[in-house]
Amino acid sequence: MTAPLVLSPGPSTAVVLRNSIAAGARGGFFTTLGANSGSAGYGLLVAFGFAAALQRWPSVWLVLRWGGVAYLGWLGVASLRRAFETRGAIGPTGGEPPRAWWESFGSGFVTNVLNPSLAAFYLIVLPQFIPRDPPFTQDVLILTAIHVGMAFSWHMAWALAGATLARVLSRRRPRQVLDVATGVALLILAFTVVW
Repeated sequence: MTAPLVLSPGPSTAVVLRNSIAAGARGGFFTTLGANSGSAGYGLLVAFGFAAALQRWPSVWLVLRWGGVAYLGWLGVASLRRAFETRGAIGPTGGEPPRAWWESFGSGFVTNVLNPSLAAFYLIVLPQFIPRDPPFTQDVLILTAIHVGMAFSWHMAWALAGATLARVLSRRRPRQVLDVATGVALLILAFTVVW
């Protein structure tokens, strides 16, 4: 159940790859840490009853969905804009200027927190596979740890790949192609959430 969610490319994978190309392995690591902290946050919400509370306030789903669409759209447009602007300062990897660790962490965290498919996985799908008996909280925390562990490993593989390719992909033409591809992919993801 968890492997297809982890292995399918999504917003967090795109952001980890983009940040690792722009800011090296360090940027990719903090983006990975942020993204998986968002997942762990959802796991904690489910473990302590928030999924049940959502049944009383279904409008929360609407806010989450449109927040996710807006954020993915913003990331996509920013990536497309970056593809066609003239380059400014160059960072240590040959990409953008170095960013603070909390910027990379924050972009990963917000990407996963506003990802409607991840929210649906944790708040709707996951609870259906866990018996409602007393060790419910413990079972949710174990499954969350498994998911986060798998996702962290997968994201780190992308972060290291991005950092390895940073020199090549930071040159004007390859970087432009990558920014366009990332922007289009993020906009497609935003549109799929709308429909």
